[in-house]
Amino acid sequence: MSFCWFTSFIGYPNFFETAGASRELAQVFLKLAAASVAGQAYSQSKALFPNLDHAQVETKKAAFQEFGLLYVVPRSDTISLTPLGKQILTLCPDPVEAQKNRDAVILALTNGLCKYQFDNPLPVGGKKGSARAASSDVLPYLAMSYLISRLNFLTASEFAGAVFGLQSMSGLRDLEGTILSHRASGTPFPPLQSLPTNPRTAENLKIYLVSHASLDNEVIRSSQAKVYGFLEQVFELTEYGADMLNAVLSLRWKGWTEPGTVVPVATAYASINDYFENGIGATIPATLAIKERIRRALMDKRRAAGILDIDDLANLKDLPKREFEEGRRRLVKHARLEKVRNPALVLQAKRLFKSIHGTLTCQVCDFNFEAAYGDRGRDYIEGHHTIPISKIEQVTNLTVDDIAMVCSNCHRMLHRPPWISVEELRTAINAKNQMAAV
Repeated sequence: MSFCWFTSFIGYPNFFETAGASRELAQVFLKLAAASVAGQAYSQSKALFPNLDHAQVETKKAAFQEFGLLYVVPRSDTISLTPLGKQILTLCPDPVEAQKNRDAVILALTNGLCKYQFDNPLPVGGKKGSARAASSDVLPYLAMSYLISRLNFLTASEFAGAVFGLQSMSGLRDLEGTILSHRASGTPFPPLQSLPTNPRTAENLKIYLVSHASLDNEVIRSSQAKVYGFLEQVFELTEYGADMLNAVLSLRWKGWTEPGTVVPVATAYASINDYFENGIGATIPATLAIKERIRRALMDKRRAAGILDIDDLANLKDLPKREFEEGRRRLVKHARLEKVRNPALVLQAKRLFKSIHGTLTCQVCDFNFEAAYGDRGRDYIEGHHTIPISKIEQVTNLTVDDIAMVCSNCHRMLHRPPWISVEELRTAINAKNQMAAV
């Protein structure tokens, strides 16, 4: 039977950003959620969006149903917030609070997506009761999370030639083996016959699926590589994403890394309400949320003590699980960030630098936080590893000589691809200043 994955063609509501299309989508959800709390009818709530026609509001509502945040039972005209939707509303009243609750939000949304199924009482992206929706027991986001966690990355051609054709969860491990076999032989996948005939529609299928699954690049990032002899888009986990997906997969699929465990399949929910209230729209377990809050509190405590750099979480998202060489695939076993980023080493380097120079000053641009911000900036500086962590293939002994003192701006510029040294960035700044003085 011809089969191809379909999801709603709209992006991810990003509750952390302050601008952009994904942030605008988050605002639509927050307004619909507020309308639900106020008891406003769905038909009336559409007036809250004067710049959107009713069809556009419907499309966005379908995306929120796919995430399990809210739902509208056909012909009911009632917006029902799910338990998950209420949880997100509590965690994300504004971008500042959402940022504080980032881990809990990512876990909750990823957990909801991993329970989304094509065969559900209210199919999203297709006609209600269609044979396509009822023909599969696939949990698409759980399957994708499994594949990308096991394989470390997926290419665009693997999506178009294999992943989108998975019709039964019983074939998930076979699909994993097939992809590995194709990579080993260098044989690319031909596009699935069941892909949409319109190339733009087929491309959108990949874009929006990955946008949802990555939560707007929070856990998965895109790069370019030659895996099958031609340059194409590749989707890979970051270290942060690996942590998040591991937590959710372990919750949804006990022993998911073991070959003998039973693969989860779609559940036969009794009704639309059952699916949204007890299935996709359920909140994350309290134990998991508490665990993440404790981890976050510990990190905040370490950061306040000057042990943990404020941009460590960003570095986690920038650090890929795999690198590629053009023309052939090269597996790199990355040491975990916490194994090589020894907080005590950074703290020791800062103390040594201050004992020698009397103050903490950026070694690139000479910026001094205390001079700029007074007491609030006293003893603050960021420690930059002069040996790129992404190049370290095993646990390595580093010394204070491998840590440079840099301000936040210079730190970002040093990490921006392509990697450059502290000396190269300082030279570039001096050259610019000399040209400006002429």
